Amino acid sequence: MDADEFADGPGTIVEYDGLACYRPASLPPEIEYTDAILCVYGDAQYALGRLATLHRNVDNENLLIAPFVVREAAMSSQIEGTNVTVSDIILHDIDTSPRRSGGDSQDVTEAYNYVDAIQQGFDRIAAGEQLSVDLVCDLQETLLADGRGSEDRPGQLREVPVYIGAPDGSAESARFVPANPDTVDLLLEQLVSYMNAGSYPPLIDVAITHYQFETIHPFRDGNGRLGRLLMMLQLYDAGLLPEPYLYLSAYFNRHRQQYLDYLLAVSRDGAWEQWITFVLNAIAEQAIDAYECGVELQTLRREYHSRFPNRPAVRDVIDYVFEEPYLTATRAIEATGRSRQAVYDAIEALEAAGIVDEISDSERYRVYEAPEILRVVESP
Repeated sequence: MDADEFADGPGTIVEYDGLACYRPASLPPEIEYTDAILCVYGDAQYALGRLATLHRNVDNENLLIAPFVVREAAMSSQIEGTNVTVSDIILHDIDTSPRRSGGDSQDVTEAYNYVDAIQQGFDRIAAGEQLSVDLVCDLQETLLADGRGSEDRPGQLREVPVYIGAPDGSAESARFVPANPDTVDLLLEQLVSYMNAGSYPPLIDVAITHYQFETIHPFRDGNGRLGRLLMMLQLYDAGLLPEPYLYLSAYFNRHRQQYLDYLLAVSRDGAWEQWITFVLNAIAEQAIDAYECGVELQTLRREYHSRFPNRPAVRDVIDYVFEEPYLTATRAIEATGRSRQAVYDAIEALEAAGIVDEISDSERYRVYEAPEILRVVESP
């Protein structure tokens, strides 16, 4: 990293054993409410408000939560360079795993850890816990459990420098060197304190604090995934997101180079307007997409139910298929509480109706998929 490139930026260079590390300026920055920010802020606020109405007409919110969470986990994992798909994550606990993508077992473990971390974070905030360094560390530990990076002291703040955009892994070739490890604990404490207090409207603060988190880069690994997860938790804590419906990773994945360039531009030039506008656009676009996805899933569920007006067991299995679009009789029996025969009859009826298709070759352990549901859930 060339320290001279950051001479006019809002932060400072703090050396660590002769290595130039970038320390972000204390929050809050001075933000001007330009026309560009105000315009996209209104779009994001409206889109989130509409998204928040999704759960009002759903008697079982997990019918929406489960698909949205796995979408975010898949997209977040793909940003990190994996080939994991929604199907890989859903099939994680099924012994027979036909039609897997290119994601290897570690990729799938990492994505599944993200699902666990999302639920852990939302549960703890819902129980009244505030965002804290301990919570952030616990979520990072969950993200790295048994996956790549599990040897890098999961749940512990880093005590070594890290290099971003270094093709050969060296400090010299790094595009950016985050905060001096000796300052990480203090900087993270200050950041979490700001997250709980804030200075600007929550949507603006989410953009500001995501930049700060990624610039501090408090852990050896998992900072990107954790930073995106924290954005959802902040929106939830602010009352702007009733459930984990918003998967920002999809937008950041599509605009990955812009995401990286705009983060860097804040550090180099204090380009807050460009960064905040980018994040607000991400929130608006993904909230619109999530709403449309949710409506499509609700419509599909009503249409499936209408085919079986007097068969409650079949309807129960239909609801389970929306939570788990890959279906096995054993798991459906456990989830619905219906008898073995009732579930077998229901699966037979769903297969005859073209709602599920068998995709396994085993007579003893049959696996079915719900192609229409998967089409909605897996759409980018």
